Amino acid sequence: MATKALAASKKMRKAHFHIDAALFEELGERLVSRPEIALAELIKNAYDADAARCRIRIAPEQIEVSDNGHGLTEGEFLGNWMVVSTQVKGKQRFSRRYLRPMAGSKGVGRFSARFLGSHLELDSVSIDPVSKQRTRLVAQFDWKAISRAQSIEAVIIPYTVTAVDDGVRTGTTLRITQLREGVDALATDRVKTDVLRLIDPSGGLERPQFHQSTQRAKKGDPGFQVVIHESDEDEGSPAEATDVAKAVLAAYTGRVRMEVDEDGQVDFKVYWRGQDAPIENKRFSLRRLALPFTAARFAKHDGPVDHRGVPMELERIQHLPLAPKLNSPVFIDLRFFPKRKGAFQGLPVNGVQAQSWLKDHGSFAVVDNQFVMPAYADQDSDWLAIETSKSHNERSWQSVLTPVWYPMDPADKANPQRNPMLALPRMTQLFGRVHISTQKRLDDVDDDSWLQPNMDRESLRANGALNLLWHLCRFAAEALAHFDRKLRLEEKEAAERDAQREARTALSAAIAEIKTSTQIEPAYREKVVQQLKAAQTRLQEADEYQQEARISLELMSLMGVMAGFMTHEFEKALATMQRITRGARTLAKREPSLKEAADKLAENERTLANYLEYMRLFAEKARIPAPERFKARAQLTVATHALESLAADHGISITIAADAKLPGPYVPVAAYHGVVVNLVSNAMKAVVARIGKAERKIRLFATNEGNRHILVCADTGIGIPEYLRERIWDPLFTTTGSSEDNPLASGLGLGLSVVQRVVKRFDGRIELLKEAPPGYITAFRVTLPLAEQDQA
Repeated sequence: MATKALAASKKMRKAHFHIDAALFEELGERLVSRPEIALAELIKNAYDADAARCRIRIAPEQIEVSDNGHGLTEGEFLGNWMVVSTQVKGKQRFSRRYLRPMAGSKGVGRFSARFLGSHLELDSVSIDPVSKQRTRLVAQFDWKAISRAQSIEAVIIPYTVTAVDDGVRTGTTLRITQLREGVDALATDRVKTDVLRLIDPSGGLERPQFHQSTQRAKKGDPGFQVVIHESDEDEGSPAEATDVAKAVLAAYTGRVRMEVDEDGQVDFKVYWRGQDAPIENKRFSLRRLALPFTAARFAKHDGPVDHRGVPMELERIQHLPLAPKLNSPVFIDLRFFPKRKGAFQGLPVNGVQAQSWLKDHGSFAVVDNQFVMPAYADQDSDWLAIETSKSHNERSWQSVLTPVWYPMDPADKANPQRNPMLALPRMTQLFGRVHISTQKRLDDVDDDSWLQPNMDRESLRANGALNLLWHLCRFAAEALAHFDRKLRLEEKEAAERDAQREARTALSAAIAEIKTSTQIEPAYREKVVQQLKAAQTRLQEADEYQQEARISLELMSLMGVMAGFMTHEFEKALATMQRITRGARTLAKREPSLKEAADKLAENERTLANYLEYMRLFAEKARIPAPERFKARAQLTVATHALESLAADHGISITIAADAKLPGPYVPVAAYHGVVVNLVSNAMKAVVARIGKAERKIRLFATNEGNRHILVCADTGIGIPEYLRERIWDPLFTTTGSSEDNPLASGLGLGLSVVQRVVKRFDGRIELLKEAPPGYITAFRVTLPLAEQDQA
């Protein structure tokens, strides 16, 4: 018997879920957090019903939301309204009459009424699509009674359906009574402000075209209006407030307009104040930019997240991989309003009023299917981490897109006056909208890496698609910073040139006036004229030097491209030289007089091979610009090895004093090599230029102190006079003369200038020591930061 009972127990059985009716109360509480969000969800239902108008009436004991849409038939009421989390809206992407993109989703918006009050009356007039009969459906929802039921199956909703005359307009009215605590005391003006912020998709900005341009869109859509005050319908259009908004928003300093289609094609434009045509116009594909779609290489933000904890849990979002597609079009209109003199001249309001309007209405909100998502609409929401960047004084671009199009010069990055990230606009200076059109269901996508709203519809789901959207929006803000800093620097340089030109003109006029003056004693007059002419000459020399330096630096940067080409050609020439060397050695066996030439040829070939090998190594390291840990002595040896042959030719000894296990600074290896090679080559030129039989030697000292790595390059060269100690850092300045006078046949005068820029770029310092180590004439000292693990 026991065996038979056990066998029977092994038979497959079936279990069923039983849902407590208290779930309705949970849905009402968890899916909605504020009254204005609950009302916005009900307004979305009116929009999806093809209504032209939705009216909200708020009374002490009742809230009424009514629309003139197509209403609910009995079949729709039973199949949609009475099915919890129905998938109908998930499958139906467009509304019935005007083919509007559906704003509601997941079939849970009706529980917003549960959040507002305990009793709901649904009154809906519709036309049956088959019989063409016009009917009125009235249903009563007692949410408290529903919550007390044993299960959802036990809940009964009483409703009636009656035929009505053709003159009765279609539409739905929701009457909510027994208001919950706090909702009954809602201030109409405050609700109006909060609700309109959520349902005004553009806020006076350009609207996207992807809704209107879709083949499904129907002409004749009357638009959608929300009426909260009864007087709103009589306000007229355009209202005075609308005129102010348009005037203020048209007075932007900078504007980014970006369109991204569902295939990732980007149309990116930047407009600037006073110019009709865009100052930047790019078209590119996100797929072809080789962005790190599968890697997480994003900056970490340690500051606070959004004040409500949604939608951007920055620590989490920033480390998600990017999705290759959004599966939604994107349209961004972002405008920049800095507080600057004359920014709002000629407006119907003064500058103070304009700034106040921007403060009250400004935000960079995400708009999904023409409704603002609450989590991004709050003015104090830092969902793009812009205020975090400002508070952390961040100096690097945070969007992965910005360095692709606007790479930052290392010297500019180290200079607060030129670093564009330090010009990043604050959120209070930005006004914009990010329009998207999420799909409710994607049958052909296996994962969830596509733009989709969370269950509460307040924010987007944290995934790779949201991360890509974040980088697009952040790119828009950073592009404004790039052009603002660039154009302001150009204005400053132009002003300086004008000032110099005016100074020269004024000086010439002063000289002419003094020369012809009869009121000044001749001898004194001549003396003053000579002094002014000397000043004029120095001013002219300084101006010419500045111009030449700028042009030469630009030419040197262009030579970087040529260097890459020459390296390739150098490899081919070296291969030919190696064949010639082998042939010369073969000939030298038959003709001894050729042996010396063959040996010299072989020696030169080895030297050139060493140079080429180092160039390859340096180029490989230069492709890795990120700081890394390494041993200092090993890299000092590699960097100086390329110069050993040249040093030997001139009788120069190069020694290294550094422990083999000494950690190097936390900088890119290529940067460390560049510093060492420039310092040693400068030292070699100084040593060779010295006349006499003094010992020619260069010594590199390396050590670590605290959190800094210290490198000293000392030489026995010609030294640097006191009066030139400041000028050595100027671009193009050299103490070793022209290339003709220099035995090493080099001397661009860029070495120390470049070293200084690179060292500063990595938070370091270079200085010319007042006293060199014993036995040496000149010494430069470089300090660079160590990695935390290597600090004493």
